[in-house]
Amino acid sequence: MTIRSVLFVALSAAALACGSSSPEPDTTPPVKVAKVDVAIASVTLADDCGGGPTTAPAEPAEKLAQADAESMQKPGPGARMMSETMGDRACEQSSIQLRIANDTKTGSKVAIQKIELLDESGTKVADLTPRAPSRWASDSYQTWDEQIAPADVLQVSYALSAPNVAAGATYTVRVTIAAGDEERTLEQKTTLEAEATLPPGVVT
Repeated sequence: MTIRSVLFVALSAAALACGSSSPEPDTTPPVKVAKVDVAIASVTLADDCGGGPTTAPAEPAEKLAQADAESMQKPGPGARMMSETMGDRACEQSSIQLRIANDTKTGSKVAIQKIELLDESGTKVADLTPRAPSRWASDSYQTWDEQIAPADVLQVSYALSAPNVAAGATYTVRVTIAAGDEERTLEQKTTLEAEATLPPGVVT
């Protein structure tokens, strides 16, 4: 065998060895698809006061602490604020709050299709009727047309019909939402606080 023949055989073997090796794994990260993201922020199961949603989005803990400190320093206004708060609680509006983020480059419509209430066994016990879609702006709710602009984030709320439920029980609120061209189902558990009662024989 000539030197040229030996060299050809060696190169052929090397080529075959390279061709038979397993390909490198694809480490390219998945491309994030822009969409309209909807999440349940909170649910209030209480009364139906006949108006729109009244529960404001939760304030950061720092703001709440500051507000408490200011009310302690000003007994007069603080007392009036407490009285007004207690008065408001005489009828607490059932409601659901949603956080909506539009990552797309086009406007989109977001609407609740239905809301179901499930007991702890997963059995549907009621349908809740949403109304008065509103968005939180600055320090109050404003009427919302269920539209969200591109690259926008909204805190929105719907008033709900009053559920016939038992205090102290845990329920799951199942919401079917249409967002853009998609329909999705969201769930959140909520427990109704039982009314405080005094032990027998206690004198007030």
